[in-house]
Amino acid sequence: MKKLLTYLVLPLLLLTSGCHFKKKTNWNVTLRSEDKIPYGSYIAYHSLSYYFPTARIEALSKGFRYENIEGNMVYHNDDSAAILVLNGLSFYATENEIDNLLHFVRQGNELFLICNTLDAKLANRLGCEKMDGDSDEELPVSDFNPGKRNIAALKMISDTNKAYGMNGRSLQGYFALSETDDSIQSKTTGFNGTDTAVDYIERNPTIVNSDEPEDAAKPDILGRGPKGPNLIRYRIGSGHITLLATPLALSNYFLLQQDNRNYADQIWHTFPANIATIYWNDYFKRRIKPASFWALFDHPATGAALLIALITLALYVLFEAKRRQAIIPIVPKLENSSVSFVETVGRLYYNKGNHRNLAEKMVQHYLEWVRTHYYLNTNQINEMFIQQLTIKSGLPEMVVREMVRLVHEVRIDNVAIDEAYLYHLHNTIQQFYKNND
Repeated sequence: MKKLLTYLVLPLLLLTSGCHFKKKTNWNVTLRSEDKIPYGSYIAYHSLSYYFPTARIEALSKGFRYENIEGNMVYHNDDSAAILVLNGLSFYATENEIDNLLHFVRQGNELFLICNTLDAKLANRLGCEKMDGDSDEELPVSDFNPGKRNIAALKMISDTNKAYGMNGRSLQGYFALSETDDSIQSKTTGFNGTDTAVDYIERNPTIVNSDEPEDAAKPDILGRGPKGPNLIRYRIGSGHITLLATPLALSNYFLLQQDNRNYADQIWHTFPANIATIYWNDYFKRRIKPASFWALFDHPATGAALLIALITLALYVLFEAKRRQAIIPIVPKLENSSVSFVETVGRLYYNKGNHRNLAEKMVQHYLEWVRTHYYLNTNQINEMFIQQLTIKSGLPEMVVREMVRLVHEVRIDNVAIDEAYLYHLHNTIQQFYKNND
């Protein structure tokens, strides 16, 4: 059997040691700037230096909050501007963060939001609504979610004859806009014909100049999808907010398809050429990858080791299962024969009427028990012995003194021992035994 296992396992080890497991493509949507997977945004992030060669590109930390936008990010020279790109599937913010972002834009900066879920507070203040599902990009391509519908899904208003797309996940997102300026201005939290963030001005009059130019209530449509505008731009103060409803249009997979790079070219060329600083933040994509056993096979070395272990285990079970295990006999539990012996001897003395001999043996056994359980010296049974035994046994002193009296009587042989005396001696000793249990 061992030789057979050796002949089977050794060739397998030699074969798998030289194997290189092909890493499975990760099709998860992350849109992180450092991810080179299909739905990461490595290409879009690293191509910014090509479109804005003089700009400084800074990636904001994942813990960055827009309540803490510093003054050097907001204010700049007249001949320069800044752009803040938020790349991810979901954009949620507090009211205070939205106020800070709008103040950032109002000072002449550009804000580019690339997401499929737009915070309702910001959407209400802008007068738009993100449509066509908030999680369509998460759905993999299947018979129920065909990717072919996205092959020619996107167009730029500057060139409507050219369509862009990919055979992949959803590019169907779009914005629902009010058809008239009046309908937009009727929103209580919207523009009201002036600034989108007028409530911020009212709460912070010392920060924002009250004589800033009014903002346009209706956005400019820069691009369209199959169902409506997917790329729109609002003028806020001296700057702009640009919204893209199809975040996968800046994914690695999209930009590597045919002429889709021209789509990104047209998007970036709509921004001012004098941008000095670009802040990139993909914080709002917080996704925890669920644990899976198959994730261990993502690493070739670990996958090879696990594969060898599984095959070896299967071979062992296959061949070793043929062995027959001998029946293990049931061994009866050992009995305490010493207790039985003592009981038998006790009955023998009792039946023969030799009560004194039996009483002496009961006293000897009791004293031995006191020595082994209470660690007391029984050579001298005096007042000190009584006090120590009372403390260690926890019994009333009266019971202890009665026990000592009986021991003295049996040892000096000054009492007639009958059945009643023997019965009393037995019960008194049993109190000590039971108290120790």
